[in-house]
Amino acid sequence: MLFEYNILWNYSPYIFTSDFISIRFYSLFFALGLFFVYYRTNKNLSNYIDSKTIEAIVFPSIIFMLFFSRVFHCIFYEFAYYSNNIIEILLPIRLTPLSFTGYQGLSSHGGFIGFVLSYLIISNKKLKFKYSLKFLDAIFYYSLVFISLVRIGNLFNSEILGKACNEGLCIIFPLYDSIPRYPVQLYESISYLSIFFLLSLIRDRIQILPGRLMLIVISMVSISRFFLEFLKEAQSDINLFYFNMGQALTIPILIISLLLLIILHGKKIKNLS
Repeated sequence: MLFEYNILWNYSPYIFTSDFISIRFYSLFFALGLFFVYYRTNKNLSNYIDSKTIEAIVFPSIIFMLFFSRVFHCIFYEFAYYSNNIIEILLPIRLTPLSFTGYQGLSSHGGFIGFVLSYLIISNKKLKFKYSLKFLDAIFYYSLVFISLVRIGNLFNSEILGKACNEGLCIIFPLYDSIPRYPVQLYESISYLSIFFLLSLIRDRIQILPGRLMLIVISMVSISRFFLEFLKEAQSDINLFYFNMGQALTIPILIISLLLLIILHGKKIKNLS
């Protein structure tokens, strides 16, 4: 319901719930996002890479991504709790009281690192280098839709909350508290979709050499994430100077992606001269 500039977000996070198992909207959006990435990558690269090869890379990478995403979250965001409940890191349950929860708490930075490590291990045996770059470009480009959907899932979960808001559009999450907050989940979701559509226009007009699109996506997402973190409530007790944990994990990824872009651009100029 709308009240002045505040929206009361009182939607249930569950699609289905019972005494033992619950299915959340977050899980639905997560699964839809992964399917979209796989389907579009498979279709986009059908002239270069066969479906079996793509599946042989994507499915193990998803497992790595989920594992590292979970471990990163438990270490960097909720270490105090999970250090005393280690079994809950790997199993989708809560021991007290015993219940099936799914994997609540996934770090996007951990997922990114998990995917990259998995890809480096698997791809050398599956793909030639020139096709490897095309594959990475497609995966990261279509992943913009995936991470956008994940943020909508976070909205339904009333998590990754914004700081207190007293102007413009604010959202109240009664499952958490009664304070109007910046709808930072929507900001992130919209920013990632905007990058997706912007790059789709650029791809239709400008030839982007293999490998560049991946680095552009990583850089733009990192910049967007870094600045939007200023509107978020702290999710960890660990900070790096004036930066929160999300920003601290984003900075090295941004620096590396920008350096690689600069190096590749320099090589292109050198080859043209």
